[in-house]
Amino acid sequence: MKATCTHLDQIRDVGPGEDVCPTCVEMGATWVHLRQCLICGKTGCCDTSPNKHASAHFVETAHPLMRSLEPDEDWIWCFVDRDSMRPDGRGGWSLIDAFFETGLWYANEAIEAGVPLPFEPDLTTPDQFPLGVWAATYGGRHRDGTLDPEQAAEMEALPGWHW
Repeated sequence: MKATCTHLDQIRDVGPGEDVCPTCVEMGATWVHLRQCLICGKTGCCDTSPNKHASAHFVETAHPLMRSLEPDEDWIWCFVDRDSMRPDGRGGWSLIDAFFETGLWYANEAIEAGVPLPFEPDLTTPDQFPLGVWAATYGGRHRDGTLDPEQAAEMEALPGWHW
């Protein structure tokens, strides 16, 4: 799904970011993950961190876009549009459907563990992810012709998957 964020034109070349949250260091505090403002380059800690400096930066400056500075993560977040995006490989950005991606991961895990397909409608993972609802939701979108073709291909790549 192509990103519809209206702030992508504000992205600047801000460099690599820092490997610490400078505000946390100054306070003697800790952080969990780091984010970098794509408008000015400021590094701050994520919302899982006690002080949430990246979000505080948005509140203070209205700079809408942050990227993850975590290894192997290439996503950005728009505070205004409340969208997660990643590079689409063609110079643009694609929306991240977190429910889809989480379900895809759980579906792979379940299939590897021997859970039979199709998933039962009430199937829930041990940590309460509604895998049956996930399968029904995206199966319904497939039947309606509204499922993103890339998502359809990812589901079809699941071992034993069929519509």
